[in-house]
Amino acid sequence: MVNEIKILLVEDDPFIGDMIKSDLLKTFSQGQVNITGPATSFQEGAELLNSDTFDIALLDIDLNGDETAGIRLALLINQIGSIPMVFLSGLPKNTGFDIAKLTMPYAFLRKPYRRQELEDLMELLVIKQSQSKKGNNNQLYHRSKSSNNTRPTIFVTTGHGELTGLPIKELVLLEADDKVIKAYLLNKEQPIVFNSPGLKNFYDENHHLLGKSFFQLSRKYVIDLKKIISIKNNHVHLPKYSKNPSYPLYFSLPIPQNGEKRKLLFDKLGLESK
Repeated sequence: MVNEIKILLVEDDPFIGDMIKSDLLKTFSQGQVNITGPATSFQEGAELLNSDTFDIALLDIDLNGDETAGIRLALLINQIGSIPMVFLSGLPKNTGFDIAKLTMPYAFLRKPYRRQELEDLMELLVIKQSQSKKGNNNQLYHRSKSSNNTRPTIFVTTGHGELTGLPIKELVLLEADDKVIKAYLLNKEQPIVFNSPGLKNFYDENHHLLGKSFFQLSRKYVIDLKKIISIKNNHVHLPKYSKNPSYPLYFSLPIPQNGEKRKLLFDKLGLESK
């Protein structure tokens, strides 16, 4: 259909995911909607958002124990193109609705949801989006050239469950430190420390936001290649926050002495590995 509405479904429970999909396909039995998903993790949802365009997003919040996954997806949606979002969550008010409302969703439904309530809401929303698309041949949700050139913000969970933004244009490096990651920014003296399942997992999950210039130098470091000041004595030098610009500071990180990482680093920099 020309004005087919594309819906992104994010839900980690396969039974609930299938039920939502089935309910919506029965409601829109004439093929008015195309449902993608369910995505069951932040990474799956982010990859879909990065590879396709959608008109509506249905988001669970807690995905396989990651209680901020749906919130981070909502923040990602708001960064790369605004579309109506409907949350479906069984989390308590303080970790569910009170946080979700800050992402400016279209609606918030509590689980277990009432089928008729979801159907009525989605009918209104599909009508709204269909009318919008008739007046605009382009997808309501899109990435413009200007948005592609804008480096976004990654939201991470810091102390007390707070969501804190990491502006990528200021991010110099990520350092694994036991069970946390330290993010060093050009404009902050102290790193932003946040909980993480591991540096590699975080890098893999967010590489589409970090961009091609970020590189995992070792198990301990991910760096922005564009911010390298120099390479000397088998160390990479990167800028470090300094209160006095007249006395610049820098990080000095060891380059792997051999192996694929070293070769890949020099290839990306257009240098010959010695």
